[in-house]
Amino acid sequence: MINNDKTKKTIWIFLAVDIVLALIYGGLFFAVRQKNAETSLAHSSVYRQASDENAFTRLEKNIADTEKQRTLLDDHIITSSETLLFIEQIEDLGKKTFANVHVVSLSNPKKAGDPFSLDFTAEGKFENVYRLFSLIEEMPFRLSLKMVNMTANAQEMKWNGSFTVTLDSYRL
Repeated sequence: MINNDKTKKTIWIFLAVDIVLALIYGGLFFAVRQKNAETSLAHSSVYRQASDENAFTRLEKNIADTEKQRTLLDDHIITSSETLLFIEQIEDLGKKTFANVHVVSLSNPKKAGDPFSLDFTAEGKFENVYRLFSLIEEMPFRLSLKMVNMTANAQEMKWNGSFTVTLDSYRL
């Protein structure tokens, strides 16, 4: 019986120790699971922030990369304050081609989307007037030659050209 009581005590002690260890293991398991969930949440938050920062960095890089292109594009758009410069460019082309250019009329758009139109005449040798016509077509603007009329003046050995140019790359 002494042996039996000792065995019972030992069993109860082991049972109590097992229960305490099971509770400790369960508590630790729960705590680790909570920390794992917190770590996972923090990881996803950091990953999302890093992804946002990468997207922002790519956007900044794209803006910087396209700055030169946007500057070049702005050079090909005439604004209402630059219409005189455009007219002067056409007159300068006339001087370079030895054709006398005279602006007849211009129409300033009243609202956005309306085209800017310029009527002018050129006088000179056929080669000069035709060269002027070619250079106007090659100007770095989106423009349309709406009317081209070239007539010969046989007495003076000159050609007269009437042109109507519509500037589509125009912004108010």
